[in-house]
Amino acid sequence: MKQLFMTEICNINVQCIYFLLIFLIIIILLLIIYYKKNFKKIFTKNTKEIESLIQSYSKNVIASKTDTKGIITYTSEAFEKISGYTKKELLGKPHSIVRHPDMSKEDFKNMWSTIQKGHTWQGEVKNKKKNGEYYYVKATISPIFNEENEIIGYSAIREDITQHKKIEELNKQLATYKKHLEDRVKKATSHIEELIIEIEDTQKEVIFTMGAIGERRSEETGLHVKRVAEYSKLLALYYGLDEKEAEMLRQASPMHDIGKVGIADSILNKPGFFTQKEHAIMQEHTTLGYNMIKSSKRPILQTAAIVAHEHHERWDGSGYPNGLKGEGIHIYGRITAVADVFDALGSDRIYKKAWEDEKIFQLFMEEKGKQFDPVLVDIFFEHIDEFLDIRNKLQD
Repeated sequence: MKQLFMTEICNINVQCIYFLLIFLIIIILLLIIYYKKNFKKIFTKNTKEIESLIQSYSKNVIASKTDTKGIITYTSEAFEKISGYTKKELLGKPHSIVRHPDMSKEDFKNMWSTIQKGHTWQGEVKNKKKNGEYYYVKATISPIFNEENEIIGYSAIREDITQHKKIEELNKQLATYKKHLEDRVKKATSHIEELIIEIEDTQKEVIFTMGAIGERRSEETGLHVKRVAEYSKLLALYYGLDEKEAEMLRQASPMHDIGKVGIADSILNKPGFFTQKEHAIMQEHTTLGYNMIKSSKRPILQTAAIVAHEHHERWDGSGYPNGLKGEGIHIYGRITAVADVFDALGSDRIYKKAWEDEKIFQLFMEEKGKQFDPVLVDIFFEHIDEFLDIRNKLQD
């Protein structure tokens, strides 16, 4: 009885196991059917996404592949578009089909040396389109390896930098053009400066010549006006005038007696003393000279007009033509008065012989604060050696 009971239990267990196996097989079959249907959907979806990515890559990335000899084996649509070639025209051709002649052989030699050693090369490349136009790319070229780590080809990805390079080239052209303009302006300015200097030199020469003419009318040497010019600048500088103003006075002072061109020879060259009437006529040379040049707007001639008009005014007010006094006399007139008298007294004239220096110095001391500005007289004596040096260098 016990044996029969155990046999029944075993039969029941076997049936249960069979039943469970069948159930599991059914479940597995159902799962396979379910996943098969959904796997197809997932695979189809992923495939479409990958195809879309590949298509986008091809359209937007300038890419290509070559074999180890540089023969093109793959090109993206973007590469075909920028180069102007079709895929058919590119595949099987050497990559040099798009090489621009501006790119040196040395650059390509360096590129090939790098990638053949298994390294990645990066750099800017100027390429040529099918229609002859050019474009620039920033290229990254890398070797392709097989499972044995052998190089089987090369891949290249490029970035179009044509507009950037064109802007660079334009900037270079603008810089060159700017430099050219600057050089032309500099040259023109230099020429203008030369003309200005020539005009100024001519103006100085004319003024000096006019001053010399006035002196020669009274049979005085032209060196007198040169000495007066140098004395005047020296006094002006020590008085405190700046270099520009002192030089202006030096250039203008030769005109101090220009008014003498309007005085008759019979009076100018009279060997004896003037009559009262002749003296009055002689004094008119200051006003004549002033009226001759006062209307000019040129600074040098304006200075000359002041000198011509006021160099015979006296510090104490007893001079002519207007009896000006002290600092009411323009500094140009006061300076020229000292310079003119010092040189005139030390030179032979038709009506007198040159004075000895001691006599001249004595006169200046006596006339300090009377005929001459006392400050200028002090300056004269403080630097007497320089004045005498000028006189010695410019002897008649």
